[in-house]
Amino acid sequence: MNKQAYLELIEKINKHNQYYFVENTPQISDYEYDQLVKEAEKIEKEHPEWALKNSPTKNVVEKTTKGFKHVRHKVRMMSLSNTYSEEEVEDWSKRMQKLLGCEKVPVCMELKMDGTAVSILYEKGILVRAVTRGDGTTGDDVTQNVMTIKSLPLKLKGIAPDELEVRGEIFMPKTVFKALNKEKEEAGEDLYANPRNAAAGSLKLLDSKLCAKRKLDIICYGIPDPRGAKLKLQHEVHAYLKKFGLPVFSEKHYGKADTLADIFKFADKIEKERPQLTYEIDGIVIKVDQLKDHDRLGVTGKSPRWAVAYKFAPEQAITKIHDITVQVGRTGVLTPVAELDPIFVAGSTISRATLHNEQEIERKDIRIGDTVIIEKGGDVIPKVVSVMMSKRSGSKPWKMPAKCPACGEHVERTIGNVAVRCPNTNECPAQNFRRFTFFVSKGAMDIDSLGPKVIEKLIDGGFLQSIPDIYRLCEDDLENIEGFKEKSIDNLLSSIEKSKDTTLPRFLLALGIKHVGAGVADLIAEEGKTLDGVMDLDEDELCEIEGVGEKAAKSMVEFFTDKKHIKEVEELLKLGVKPKSRAKSKKAGHAFDGKTFVLTGGLEGYTRQEATDLIKERGGKISSSVSKKTDYVLVGDEPGSKYAKAQKLGVKCLTEAQFEKLL
Repeated sequence: MNKQAYLELIEKINKHNQYYFVENTPQISDYEYDQLVKEAEKIEKEHPEWALKNSPTKNVVEKTTKGFKHVRHKVRMMSLSNTYSEEEVEDWSKRMQKLLGCEKVPVCMELKMDGTAVSILYEKGILVRAVTRGDGTTGDDVTQNVMTIKSLPLKLKGIAPDELEVRGEIFMPKTVFKALNKEKEEAGEDLYANPRNAAAGSLKLLDSKLCAKRKLDIICYGIPDPRGAKLKLQHEVHAYLKKFGLPVFSEKHYGKADTLADIFKFADKIEKERPQLTYEIDGIVIKVDQLKDHDRLGVTGKSPRWAVAYKFAPEQAITKIHDITVQVGRTGVLTPVAELDPIFVAGSTISRATLHNEQEIERKDIRIGDTVIIEKGGDVIPKVVSVMMSKRSGSKPWKMPAKCPACGEHVERTIGNVAVRCPNTNECPAQNFRRFTFFVSKGAMDIDSLGPKVIEKLIDGGFLQSIPDIYRLCEDDLENIEGFKEKSIDNLLSSIEKSKDTTLPRFLLALGIKHVGAGVADLIAEEGKTLDGVMDLDEDELCEIEGVGEKAAKSMVEFFTDKKHIKEVEELLKLGVKPKSRAKSKKAGHAFDGKTFVLTGGLEGYTRQEATDLIKERGGKISSSVSKKTDYVLVGDEPGSKYAKAQKLGVKCLTEAQFEKLL
């Protein structure tokens, strides 16, 4: 694993966070997502100098939403770390014993809801505010929508404390979810992937009357600051909340345990009951029972040490493949997709599943007409696990088409590469469409008024044939497109004009060069300084940049030696696109001048990149490893092995405060 592979992994995780938390359209299962995060955590532990300050392993990745008032949480809302095996739960239990210095650590267990987390504030018994988790520090004020939940009291029963903040999970009952998706299907609208996404989407509706129609529900399970309630144990929280009329888990859905055997016995019981529950869960939550120990154990990154989720194994279902179709991606890669007989599993109806590539189909011997086992780890689009050979009858073998289904061009196969590509990069309509959507995306040129449906209309109208055509669009062109009115035309043209003023890394990313993601584009832009400088870099020079791999280097050189691509870039520049370098002049004579730095751990006031830039601006150098030649090791929170090595070698270690003084 090199740094480039790590950066690409982080980029992949962030992409799936966007799908899950922002668009409410997850593309992979929770299990697959968690495995990506675990892989990133492992890499960051082995190479802490690579770890990004904003890494999804350290930060709550849910974000706030436009249109809502943003409220800062009094007590941070964190997310749980996940385990999938008894061994991982046992490891967590041993850590608790070691940290607390006890042979036994009693725990409380409850269901792990698959909904959306909220914090609700009552003052003198009256509900005054409800806030989503957001980024953990600041969330969306969704008070009006939460007030529509019938099971949640607007006024607490009995004698309530002056102030009570409650944490809970908002969810959509299974029956409501089925009815909602049936309505959407009949209306020809896109279906929700699962109840969790339906609940999250409903909670973010700006009209509380529409939210009320979604019949959301809630279960409360926590108090961020239990000291005012004079509680000593986590399992007492449920009874405490219940006496005020708040909806909590039934007594059979939470419990205490002193041993691992008791934990797994509870988990087995819940997993068997799971299909009969009226709401979706994906495991159990295990919490240290003594509330005083929560403060002692503290947090790590984005998660409390004193709690962990034990997730159930992915659910499976049996269905039939009635066809295998092919999708053509932005880079021309042909991806086979299984068209399934629709089946309801783990809370949602599944009708499609990616088959990844031709080799995957051959390895599993998947054929059209086969009865297959599909698997879901988090109530999202599944994968085909295996074929039920005993039920095979009249199935037809599938072969990758010799021609692109979008343009008819003969496909190409590269020796040693599993990908099959359409080489018609400039004229294939499927590739062009995806190139356009990628070019205008938020991380690239950020033309927010130019969405997929608008691009499709402009292509069909003959106004978009190449990327530079975006900057040739004018009012007269858009007036001829159905659905475009004066305001939408002004918004689009304004957005296009604004995008011309961009950074060099964004521009490089937008060009869609194979193997060049946001992280690599940033590294190359830093080395090349200007667009001309980047275009002049040869393969050897690119490979010398730490974090840039051979594939990315080769793709860069191939891209900028292709006359069609050079012409396209030249046209974009002539049309007013100005990719600016972020490079700054070095400050001569500074204390950092000529000094070699190594960074380890998380910094409070700077991202890893910001600290790196500040050092380089002052003439310093960054190294990935500590040696006798290292001048300074900048040490942040939870430093890795580099800190220990620096101490052993006698290398000067700087705290963040000392670093700021030297700045």
